[in-house]
Amino acid sequence: MRLLVLADEESWLPLPALIESHQPDAVITLGDLEPDVLDPLGRFPLPVLGVYGNHDDGRYLDAANTTNLHLTSADVGGLTFAGFEGCVRYTPGAALQYTQKQASKLARRLPRADILISHAPPRGVHEEPDDRAHEGFDGLRDYLERVSPRIHLHGHTPAPPRAATRVGATRVIHVVGHQVVDL
Repeated sequence: MRLLVLADEESWLPLPALIESHQPDAVITLGDLEPDVLDPLGRFPLPVLGVYGNHDDGRYLDAANTTNLHLTSADVGGLTFAGFEGCVRYTPGAALQYTQKQASKLARRLPRADILISHAPPRGVHEEPDDRAHEGFDGLRDYLERVSPRIHLHGHTPAPPRAATRVGATRVIHVVGHQVVDL
């Protein structure tokens, strides 16, 4: 299965060109993209799965014909995907931002999955520990250690993309712009 994964920055190639050239089986969006960027996805007969980032309005995924995976799952091509939106709270009262305690409680509700998608990274991986806005979630780290999905895809932390790494059996992949992931 081939995934076209989008996160945080619009690709320098238009989305239809990315789809035509890479021929993905599904498109995954990890948040913080303008709704207009995702609008062309409705023209393609592809499953589109996503979560919101901390800069999103929390409303455009339905309009973009995308399955919002926050705290739920979906099966595509024999694989189960689950998702978690937002980031660590750095602005009091902001939407799509959670305290570590809130996120840990929510992450315990995540269903088992082969692929976890999230906006923010897990604690200790690809994060900016001295930058509250770009910390990883303890709850996502706990999920990886408890469930061991095959892959965890996330965005949120600044470019350039960091090299893939492992948390136990899980391969953690940081995406900025677009990336093709072959499973």
